[in-house]
Amino acid sequence: MTSARWRRVVSVRTRVLVIVLIPSVALLAVGVGGSAYLVQSGREANRFAELARGTSGPSIMMIEAFQEERRLSLLFLAGDASTGLALAEARKQSDVGYAAVVAQANALSELRPDLKEGFFRVGVGQKVPALRAAIDARTIPAADAFTAYSMAVAAIINGWLISASVAPDSHIAVELYKSVHALRAAESISRTSGLGSLVLLTGQLSPELLVELAGYIGDGRGEIAYVGSVLQGAHLDRWKAITAGSDWQRLRAMEDAILEHGPVTGSSSGISVDELPLTLTEWQQVAGKVRRDLLGLWEAQSVDAHFEATEQGNRLNRNSLAAGAGVLSLALVAFLAALVLANRFIARLRRLRRETLELADERLPDTIRRLSGGEEFDEAADRLDFGTDEIGHVADAFNRAHQAAVAAAVAEAKTRAGVNAVFVKIAHRSQGVVHRQLALLDKAEREEQESDRLTLLFQLDHLATRARRNSENLIVLGGEQPGRKWRHPVPLVDVVRGAAAESLDYTRIHVRKLPETQIVGAAVTDIIHLLAELADNATAFSPPDSSVEVTSGTVGKGIAIEISDQGLGMSAADMAARNALLAQPPDFSVATMSGDSRLGLFVVAKLAARHGITVRLTASDYGGVKAIVLIPRSLTTATVQRSSNVARVQ
Repeated sequence: MTSARWRRVVSVRTRVLVIVLIPSVALLAVGVGGSAYLVQSGREANRFAELARGTSGPSIMMIEAFQEERRLSLLFLAGDASTGLALAEARKQSDVGYAAVVAQANALSELRPDLKEGFFRVGVGQKVPALRAAIDARTIPAADAFTAYSMAVAAIINGWLISASVAPDSHIAVELYKSVHALRAAESISRTSGLGSLVLLTGQLSPELLVELAGYIGDGRGEIAYVGSVLQGAHLDRWKAITAGSDWQRLRAMEDAILEHGPVTGSSSGISVDELPLTLTEWQQVAGKVRRDLLGLWEAQSVDAHFEATEQGNRLNRNSLAAGAGVLSLALVAFLAALVLANRFIARLRRLRRETLELADERLPDTIRRLSGGEEFDEAADRLDFGTDEIGHVADAFNRAHQAAVAAAVAEAKTRAGVNAVFVKIAHRSQGVVHRQLALLDKAEREEQESDRLTLLFQLDHLATRARRNSENLIVLGGEQPGRKWRHPVPLVDVVRGAAAESLDYTRIHVRKLPETQIVGAAVTDIIHLLAELADNATAFSPPDSSVEVTSGTVGKGIAIEISDQGLGMSAADMAARNALLAQPPDFSVATMSGDSRLGLFVVAKLAARHGITVRLTASDYGGVKAIVLIPRSLTTATVQRSSNVARVQ
């Protein structure tokens, strides 16, 4: 399991307990087995160094073979049929390397039986046949195959870490740990080039795979940089020769080019070889050269450390029976004390989590609702109190975030209220002027006898009606009701025709046969307003010589009205965004509409939500947009009255 995945899966409690247990168990092991171990330490150290030194060569053979088999398997799963023969040969080399390491590990386990399990804890020998069969049948995803081979290589690295932990001298252990970083760097380069082969072969690079590649590249470069900071003498000169060589520079340039290119998905054009500094073959060559050089550096450093262990083995001759008993007592006391402290720490963390979730999920929304309703806010009531230590500092950080969220909610509520108030005031003033204008125009129309002037007066009357609807738009956005109301039901045909008459280009709107039903008086104004806005959109976004068709029919849930235009339509993304707005309009604010010029749809959404009306946009039969308005049965009546008998209050 990688460190990143370990952090995601393992809980904080487990990590804390691991931190507590590792030193305690280490001290306990030293205390119990110190005496017996140190009596034989000199002789066993010499034997261990000899066997471990002989393991370096087979380990390199196995690592290189499995890395090559991993790369070819990825290409094979990607559909590269030319890798068949090379893959078969790589598998033979892997089997040979694995057999050599097993033989050396068996000899090493005679001295230290616990090491063999460390070398092969992933069960490489048992899993490889099934893995290869799945690859041949192409029934395993490339990512799973990549992980399986990576675990096989990780087994060798784990083995070397274990061998370092049981080295006879701390200096030897440090040198062995240092050598493992060169091995890790070589593995990171191999993983990068293996996945890179798959990327160049398929021409696709998903964002997830790009992140994974970036991680391997960063790991490899970090390990190489660390190796250069700890090496000395001839090993440092060898490292400088590797990092100053042209192969390393070319490899870095290729990796940088892949990262700079960015992700390539199925809808993109793919990665072109011409955009990269190296071809696939050249990339594999330079990566293989750098990888082999790093493995050679690792082997040389490991062998030198084992030689030094041999020289120091005979000097390990301490009697630690008394010290072992002391360490045992100290380990027990430390473990018990650490366990008590860890449990207290975990209990405080759990309480912090519980109260923080309660603050975020329950108290903060309730506070915002109360603030929106004009209630006062008690800041002290919602504070988390966890003292003045680090956990207390975290709680204080949550308190500050909570205060900032509340302050933002207060400011937003005040801003929204102020904007709505301005809209409503402007709308009422404009509405009053328009009403007077309409009354004057109505009087002029009744007294005018000349047809041309009467036509002009009708046009002015229509524009004034449109201006009245604009004022009502502002009132709707401000959260209030327009002034026009009907006391009695109105026939649907009159409602639709009234909406068409309020449209800016009403001559292009063709109303077809409508069901003989009525709309309840309380909803007439808003439905006329809603349909007029949709009709305006249809005429505004369609050719000036085209017509807008309005049809209606009775459905199971009520009355469906369809408004179809012959325009250019809209993209799927735009239509989805408009339907989302119509289905659930957000609270109106300047920020809500700052990036959207179709204010009418927002008004439609608010009016529809007010009465439970459903409005949805879809593609029309003419290639334009069709607006489908579903008026629920609760807003209709069966009996039809003549419009002349309808009483209207303005």
